[in-house]
Amino acid sequence: MLRIVADLGNSRMKWARLDSSGRATSSTALPPDDPPAWDALWQSWADAVGRGRDDGAGEEWAIASVNPPAAARMKAFLAARGVRRVAWYETASDVPLSMDVEDSNQGGADRALAVLAAASRKPAGRPGLVVSCGTAITIERIRADGTWLGGVIAPGLFLCARALHMLTAQLPLIHPDASAPSWGRGTVDSMEAGLFWGTVGAIKELLARQDFDPPGEPWVAWTGGDADRLAGAVSGPSALVLPDLVLEGMVAAAFGAQRAPGPRGGHGLAP
Repeated sequence: MLRIVADLGNSRMKWARLDSSGRATSSTALPPDDPPAWDALWQSWADAVGRGRDDGAGEEWAIASVNPPAAARMKAFLAARGVRRVAWYETASDVPLSMDVEDSNQGGADRALAVLAAASRKPAGRPGLVVSCGTAITIERIRADGTWLGGVIAPGLFLCARALHMLTAQLPLIHPDASAPSWGRGTVDSMEAGLFWGTVGAIKELLARQDFDPPGEPWVAWTGGDADRLAGAVSGPSALVLPDLVLEGMVAAAFGAQRAPGPRGGHGLAP
């Protein structure tokens, strides 16, 4: 059987298929607005499991979305291919997770799913933090018992770069990384310095402010498309980067022991 988990973000989407042991594998980033690219990957995975092409009736999907237009395209894509068994996670309240937050029906499902996966990975009895580096940078707080306590939302690296480009007349669009200088003599290297090291400094300050009650040194995991760029600059070479954390959380929510019906139905797929 072909089982797929998909995370529909603002800048990209990420798919993975489950292997015979139920683990997410072959994770692949895709544009959120390119159904032909989705179809090519879907068909290749159908071939890999020996399922007939263009026959999705026996498939199971779990999908998290913070991008309503991409979700609408995905629903049409799946309907056209006969895929009927789909677990949707569109807000935090859809995720089977202990939470101490306000307005979970408005919070992002991706944040809650990352916490769900991280809570099962962190050492027992220790608080945790998940730093997600995507279009937005979020820091999620996890109590020692695994309860999600909310966190921080800040603009991501590329979002800041795009804002400088779009809201000024002359600044170019750049993609800074850890090779950025500490300061610049020209426009581009000055922007690289400010964007990259300013983001690093912001994350360091935000992490330093995350106290827990009772006190304890938090376990920290990094995820998201820019995690590889930022984690080492903030925390050094020992930083724990888990690029598929949201997908892991979806596997647990939809197919694992923690699956449960969501408030709108259709969440959690029977084994």
